[in-house]
Amino acid sequence: MNNLKILFPVLMIVFLAITFWSVISLKVMLSFVDKDQIYKYYQIISAKYYENIESDQVSDTNPGILSSQSLYDVKSYKLDFSFDIQQKKIIGTVNMNSESLSDTLSFIYIDLAGNMNVNSVKLNGMEISHFRVDDYIAADTKGKLKLNESFDIRIVYEGIPENKGFDSFSIKKFDDEPAIYTLSEPNHAKTWWPCKDVMTDKADAEIIITVPEKLTAVSNGLLINVSDNKNGSKTFHWKTSYPTATYLVSLAIGKYDKWTDTYTSMDGKIQMPVEYYTYPYLTEKAKYDWKNTVEMLKFFSDYIGEYPFINEKYGMATFGWVGGAMEHQTISSMGYTLVTGNGKYEDIVVHELVHQWFGDAVTPATWKDIWLNEGFASYGEAMWVEHTKGKEALKNFMKKNDYSFFMGTVYDPEGFIFGPTVYKKGSWCLHMLRGVTGDSLFRQIIRTYYDEYKYKNADTYQFQKICEDITGNDLNYFFNQWIFTGTGRPEYSYSWKYEKVQASDDLYKVDLFLKQNQDDLEVYSMPLRILFKTNTGDEEITVFNDSRSQQISHSVKGIPLDVIIDNDNWVLKKIKKEENN
Repeated sequence: MNNLKILFPVLMIVFLAITFWSVISLKVMLSFVDKDQIYKYYQIISAKYYENIESDQVSDTNPGILSSQSLYDVKSYKLDFSFDIQQKKIIGTVNMNSESLSDTLSFIYIDLAGNMNVNSVKLNGMEISHFRVDDYIAADTKGKLKLNESFDIRIVYEGIPENKGFDSFSIKKFDDEPAIYTLSEPNHAKTWWPCKDVMTDKADAEIIITVPEKLTAVSNGLLINVSDNKNGSKTFHWKTSYPTATYLVSLAIGKYDKWTDTYTSMDGKIQMPVEYYTYPYLTEKAKYDWKNTVEMLKFFSDYIGEYPFINEKYGMATFGWVGGAMEHQTISSMGYTLVTGNGKYEDIVVHELVHQWFGDAVTPATWKDIWLNEGFASYGEAMWVEHTKGKEALKNFMKKNDYSFFMGTVYDPEGFIFGPTVYKKGSWCLHMLRGVTGDSLFRQIIRTYYDEYKYKNADTYQFQKICEDITGNDLNYFFNQWIFTGTGRPEYSYSWKYEKVQASDDLYKVDLFLKQNQDDLEVYSMPLRILFKTNTGDEEITVFNDSRSQQISHSVKGIPLDVIIDNDNWVLKKIKKEENN
């Protein structure tokens, strides 16, 4: 025992010494390493890692089957689920009400993972033959459907869903009770329910969920009814009348506490419930973390346009994913690790809320356009910071969102499609667009884009057209260099000199010598704000830089003290001031 009393402090001293010298060595090593290269290699390795573990992130689609699926349009789903929790099994009945868009619809192809068992398929109440093709059900219509004819497909199925993508279907335990949840993005709805898993075919949905009596089942839209069953279970009946993409259909089931706020519509006519569901051990923390939600709804409704699902609800529910949160339509799923009780992750609360406008109401036409989801929601974070803390906070927030290196293009990102390029550089693209257009036109762009494509799908080219229509300018240069083809940023270097203007007491001519040195594009064409600081005050001008090397001359009052390019941080860039001539 005495030896241990001596040994313990000795070991502590050795441990502290090793830690101290390790930190010193790391700092010395980093001083000789290009930090931009560290960011670059980190992103490459990270992207490859996620690309590997999420290799099924966007499942391959059979072109022939996709073509056949274009021959019908889903109008609504009625989903009825129960569970064998011990077996982690889902038992379901799905009615898919659709319209035939052709008189040659011989087979109706419905997405459902190949490991799920199909018990029966009915067309308009009559049992029909079907067979499986990979992750599809092929239902044989026997040529009975005509052009524009409405029809109902009813599928009874069961199985143990394979957990794909981020966390498509999971059963875990919180507060000593089962928790069941889904996260289908990008196209893994088919792992747990039969559907036309095509993001451009949005449909209304009823979701009926039977669970043990201690659990609460939360889903999209409004809660129509809760019924108690004789076997000790409860059935929750949810319904949404807004078009919903399949990846935004949600199950969040658990032992939940619930509380409610109210948001009043912009016209004052609608009192919309804002509902919160949390695992009980997180409730008090969530009440602090989520306390600004109604104020966020007011701010973004005023800026963008009324909350898109005003006749139903907005809500948040904790779920078991450890990787973040998910913007399920009308009910965002919030990872339990994000509930801290100190507001640390308020940016994620904002992010998921903004997705209700961009992602849910306006859904991208393809996964190539995913930045229209994530870039918009990420810039929503910046806008909230600016709204609550001011311009300087916005400037600092955008600096924090500059990872120094972004891999690949914003549009049609390579490899893992949910990386920093889509989120952070995507938000920078909107910030720069705002810098190019000015605040008033930028807001008009955002409001028009939302209004024109609300409850529909849009692609990047359509967004560009709206930008050009509103500004009256050709913005090909902007979209090509920042979104479609450019993979880097301008790398500026500059120097300046001045001389006194003859026959003037206080006028000085400043010559600014500006160069671009990046490798990915010859020139990034951008308006640049140039700040001249003199002994009598500051003056800022804007010039359009569209050449690799450019000289800018400007006369100022007072002795020039400094020249600063893009002082307010409107351009994603690297910049180096050289010695003055």
